[in-house]
Amino acid sequence: MAEKVEIVVTPREATGKAAKNLRKVGLLPANIYGHHENSQAIQIEVREFERILRLHAATGLINLRQSGDGAVQTALIRHVQHDPRSGKPIHIDFFRVSMNERLSVKVALHFVGEAPGVKNEGGVLLHLLDTIEVEGMASDLPEFIEVDISSLTEIDSILHAGDVKLPEGFTLNTDANEGVAKIAATRAEKAEEAEGAATAEAATENAGSAGANTEA
Repeated sequence: MAEKVEIVVTPREATGKAAKNLRKVGLLPANIYGHHENSQAIQIEVREFERILRLHAATGLINLRQSGDGAVQTALIRHVQHDPRSGKPIHIDFFRVSMNERLSVKVALHFVGEAPGVKNEGGVLLHLLDTIEVEGMASDLPEFIEVDISSLTEIDSILHAGDVKLPEGFTLNTDANEGVAKIAATRAEKAEEAEGAATAEAATENAGSAGANTEA
């Protein structure tokens, strides 16, 4: 089970255009909603949200502790709005979670083992997905899922989402045929293949020309 990260939040009075002023003083406007309860306007410090990102906890459960009364709500980050020019977060939506319900969430992938296609064939390991979407009990939500890459034995070998071993009690929501990791040829190998193909084509053309001259 993933360890929950805790952050302190405070009630927010600034809404609409006034919320922009919060960002100037290092605060992010946010909302908490869900579970048939009223939406709650809050604000958090930008550095607190950056801490979540550093801990790679943005896809996991988060305890939101209210400043003042210390009340705690467990939530997931459902949406982060970014500034289209700077790319910085400007608003966050949190979704309340009960530990006794099943959730559909994205979980980070950790690639483990050694791919023979890299070691023996000189290929390059490509991570096609960083997360997969799974469904399971909130109380059992893993921090990450390990993906063994030892079956990638040659160039163009690929692991699909359906090949990933999920924790007990979890089901896969991502398309089972979606690629997760792949062994690709290096640029040098691709250049050699292209050169070899060009040489073979030229040889075929020369052979054809020689045959035509002989007939003539």
